[in-house]
Amino acid sequence: MFATFGDMASAFHSRTMSARLKSDMTRLGVELTTGIKTNIGAAVSGDFGPIAGIEHSLKTLESYKVATDEASTFASAMQYSLGAIQTQSQELSSGLLSATTSRGATLINATAHDAEQKFLSIVSQLNTNVMGRSLFSGAATDRPALAKGEDMLAALKVEIAGETTAAGVSARIDAWFDDPGGGFETVGYLGSDNPAGPIRLGNGETAELDMQADNQEIRDVLKAIAKSAVMADGALDGRIDEQLLLTKTAGEGLLTANDSFTLARANVGALEARIENVSTRNEAEKSALEISRNELIAADPYDTATELKAAYGQLESLYTVTARMSQLKFTDYMR
Repeated sequence: MFATFGDMASAFHSRTMSARLKSDMTRLGVELTTGIKTNIGAAVSGDFGPIAGIEHSLKTLESYKVATDEASTFASAMQYSLGAIQTQSQELSSGLLSATTSRGATLINATAHDAEQKFLSIVSQLNTNVMGRSLFSGAATDRPALAKGEDMLAALKVEIAGETTAAGVSARIDAWFDDPGGGFETVGYLGSDNPAGPIRLGNGETAELDMQADNQEIRDVLKAIAKSAVMADGALDGRIDEQLLLTKTAGEGLLTANDSFTLARANVGALEARIENVSTRNEAEKSALEISRNELIAADPYDTATELKAAYGQLESLYTVTARMSQLKFTDYMR
């Protein structure tokens, strides 16, 4: 006995088969394109715990990547600014000591004007702003670290007014930069006394960009340069011997300051390296998690392509059979 179907039942059966095969082809096409099973529940046998944990860890690592990229940008910009400052201070220290050796008023005046320009340039470097954040202002990232260089030199001019010796000018400038509550802290430095908060780079890893414009290493560079720069505005004018002595004091002070400044730059460099190491470690962990996730829910490309080809073949056969059946006539059947 053979089961037979009426025309309406056959048509309904054909439409059902066609819809199922099209749905399978769509699903397999998505899986082949994305490499991920469309039915995650079936892939993990209903146990979503492991995949949920992996997804949470991956999202956490994504947030860490934003933090490490930001920290790396800030540290690199800070290192660039410090490098530019040190290059200028080293060039100036050589010029100051050469001027001292020559004992020429013209050269002393020239180095004084050079010191003035470098002072302004260094202040500009210390007011560097990256991504809306002032680098050397500590916690006060919304404002520049220092007052304008011109304003600080003007304040120093007032501070040393009346001094007629190199020792007197040098002592006044030292006090202005170093004394608690002195001119630098009340007029020059505009940032916060508190360092910027730590940036979380990973699980238990933080980075603190605590290089501020009021750090002693930076003060020492600024005050050494200022001792020469004030002569460009008339300090000790007409007293060549005192100017020579102040130029020598500035040059020697700048040489000493550069040693401490080098160490400060090395600390920033070490921080850059640590940020890079943490970033690399985070990327490795992310790759491992993605591999684990794929082992749970990935669609095998060979198997998926094979199933897709089989579904296509079935759909093609269905259309062929349906087309031929639609052309059958009773007279053809009776032959």
